[in-house]
Amino acid sequence: MTTTATCSAFEIGKATLDLSRGSTIKMIDGIPQDKLTFQPVPKANHVLWILGHCAVSDAYFTKTMGAENVVEFNGSWNELFGMNSTPVDDISKYPSLEEITDGMKRAREGLLDWFASMDEEKLHSALPEDWKMFGPNFAGLMNSIAWHEAIHTGQISCIRRALDLPAALG
Repeated sequence: MTTTATCSAFEIGKATLDLSRGSTIKMIDGIPQDKLTFQPVPKANHVLWILGHCAVSDAYFTKTMGAENVVEFNGSWNELFGMNSTPVDDISKYPSLEEITDGMKRAREGLLDWFASMDEEKLHSALPEDWKMFGPNFAGLMNSIAWHEAIHTGQISCIRRALDLPAALG
């Protein structure tokens, strides 16, 4: 007999966001400190940029949509990690890995708190017109944010291979 689990839109979206973030964290395990800005090809994203970009992106979504208690990053984070920023291989230009992963954690908690504050009706309500590219509704936005991070996690996988590190996932 097959049983099905009934989950709310928030629970499904949170599970997807948790899977994506968990994969990202596993993927950085074992990357040497001196390789955190390694770029396998010129102009490629590197680990510190990817992680900072995921943090800034989470904060961007909550701030832009008018959430309360948004994690604010200082201007240098937006310059280093925001949309259209360019990764550089000089590790001294970046916050430490610990600072960045802490920023990721705080921004994701804020993002999840924002989504958790929505009832099912709100989660299924249409996104504003200029956000339709991310999905039909707020529940779909959760999946788009997870997808965005997963793309960047795949870039970390390529970095691991270029560094001849073992696979981090399965």
